[in-house]
Amino acid sequence: MDPLRRYSRQLPLLGPRAQERLAGSKVVVAGLGGLGSFVALELAALGVGSLVLVDHDTVSESNLNRQVLYSQADLGLPKVYAAARRLRELRPDLAVSTHHTRITTDNAGTLIRGADVVVDALDNWASRLALADAAWEAGIPLVHGAIDGFYGQVTTVEPGKSICLHCIAPGPAPPRRPPAIVTTAAIVASHEVSEVLKLLTGAGEPLYNKLLFIDTREPRIDQITLHRTPCENCKRLTPMKDGSQS
Repeated sequence: MDPLRRYSRQLPLLGPRAQERLAGSKVVVAGLGGLGSFVALELAALGVGSLVLVDHDTVSESNLNRQVLYSQADLGLPKVYAAARRLRELRPDLAVSTHHTRITTDNAGTLIRGADVVVDALDNWASRLALADAAWEAGIPLVHGAIDGFYGQVTTVEPGKSICLHCIAPGPAPPRRPPAIVTTAAIVASHEVSEVLKLLTGAGEPLYNKLLFIDTREPRIDQITLHRTPCENCKRLTPMKDGSQS
């Protein structure tokens, strides 16, 4: 693979040093559904060097309306394995590791160890908050995205630079499976990948203390500034300089 040829259309935007930073970066993609499929594909296309894929589910026919990593031939396979195969076809030089497991408070810290950025593409709030807590404790920026029908949201949280995800979503979401469509998943995922790009290369200002609301029917995108003091969870989990917890 010739990097100069492959990335020739984005090098004028990013420059060779930023492209090298992407190549040396490790990103965790948590959840490989509608959001995670687009996120993983776009990160691979950008040139991120190493992806860690985490998902507990298998491919079903109802996934195929929006989960673009998979085909009919993948039905019944664990998503992480089908996704890794597809991504390696796109980028043979891509380092991919897989974890076919549900994210919990017990394993989240291990799953994200050594990552430069964690991407939340989950649809389960218990796993989402466990992931966010682990990233916060480790001092790793987390890009959060979620969709519900024609609507979506994106933000970035990082200790010392923003409030935590608990401040934004203090309670669990209603126990229901929201409707999902490929157009919303694609747009929200692209905004998540844009956040990763900013974090890894400095090409823009991340959405710290800002929440992006996306309505794909209008279409309309609103950016809301989050004026909140840190919650008790922020204070409890904020890493100290010596590595201990406050």
